[in-house]
Amino acid sequence: MKWNLSVPLALMLALGPVVLVAQHGGGGGGGGGGQQRQAQRPSTGGGGGTMSQTRDRTRDQSRDQIRKQDRDRLHTQATTQQRDQYRTCDRTMAQTRTQARTMAQNANGKGFNAENARRQQEQLREQVRTMEQNRAQLYNGLNQDQQNAVQNRNQAMQQAHERIQNRLQEMEQELNGAEPNGKRVAEQARATEREMKTYQREFRQMGDDLGLQKD
Repeated sequence: MKWNLSVPLALMLALGPVVLVAQHGGGGGGGGGGQQRQAQRPSTGGGGGTMSQTRDRTRDQSRDQIRKQDRDRLHTQATTQQRDQYRTCDRTMAQTRTQARTMAQNANGKGFNAENARRQQEQLREQVRTMEQNRAQLYNGLNQDQQNAVQNRNQAMQQAHERIQNRLQEMEQELNGAEPNGKRVAEQARATEREMKTYQREFRQMGDDLGLQKD
């Protein structure tokens, strides 16, 4: 009897841990699988966002590098003659803007003289003509690669020149009227100067793009 009782007891002791492991292991495995799936979801989302940011940074760096390479290549193509032409054009633009400001100041005063204003307006028109001719000469002297790089800026300057011409035309009509109004002439002169500021800003940005501002 003692032997018969000891055998089942031994079997229970031996099989007990296996049963317990099987019972808890199944539930634990399911729980572990759930925890693993839950952990994977945010990891996948976070990893995707990080990879996207990395791709964006890589793309931006590549774009910046290409721009720098293009800029360096254009700068090496700039010639001494082009830089001289650029400085001449820029000086002409500065002088033309000064002339427009001076005309606005003279026209706005009490001693407004229509005849003097007409002469100043004619001088201003001539300076604008010279300014545009110098710019066109510089642009036409660029090689095809340079022209392609600053084509948009050149178009912006042409549009600004058309607006300047319109302002000068309005000023001329006012001065050729029966009783020219000094305040209106002054405003037209200031508007002309503002358009020339835009013109010169585009021109200087073009010079920077091409490396023409260097001595």
